[in-house]
Amino acid sequence: MFEGNLINVEGRTMKIKKLLIGLLCMATLGGINNIGQHVFTVDGDTSVIDILNKNKEINISPVLTFDEMVREVAKENGISIIQAQQELGFTAKSARQARTARATYRALSQSLTDNVSYRPTMRFYCETSESGNFRAIKRIVRVEMIRGYNGLSKQFGGTVYVHLEDANRIFYIVNGDFFNNGSTTWNAGVNIGVGRNASIKFGVTNTTSHYQYCYVESHLRF
Repeated sequence: MFEGNLINVEGRTMKIKKLLIGLLCMATLGGINNIGQHVFTVDGDTSVIDILNKNKEINISPVLTFDEMVREVAKENGISIIQAQQELGFTAKSARQARTARATYRALSQSLTDNVSYRPTMRFYCETSESGNFRAIKRIVRVEMIRGYNGLSKQFGGTVYVHLEDANRIFYIVNGDFFNNGSTTWNAGVNIGVGRNASIKFGVTNTTSHYQYCYVESHLRF
């Protein structure tokens, strides 16, 4: 009986020690990460983790015509008007139809991080329906990652998942790695209607220097 009681006391003592250690670890972690801060850096790592940060500013462009959108994409990527039109998924015929129909477009943009030294941006080119105060997204035609910021340009390898949840809300997930050098390729032209989704693969080549891992989930409201 006496030995059994000793064993029971020791077991309780071990449980109390484990509980105290667990609480100490939680308190320590709480001191490292600010409560409510969605973007954070872990010591020894430069990963960016941002889960549903609703406080990030969303930039919505003025209404664009088809040709204005094509020119903007061409300028942003340093490509020709013809190439921009093709990457947007328009043939000569469908481009004429867009002009004739006076189709309207908008660009919705949001920064991926709050990093002051490097801040890449997600941009979604959308065909819209506009009438007075009414506006709605008909489809997403291009998914763009603006990787240049303050004279810095990084490469990205990973995936961007995009879901047009309804006519006024886009949900997206960015999951991948940024690199200091190399080159990035991706199929930016998409055709995502309301209720549909797509995953865009970004490939990176000729890279030797890793910058940071990035995982971001966010909503854009139009």
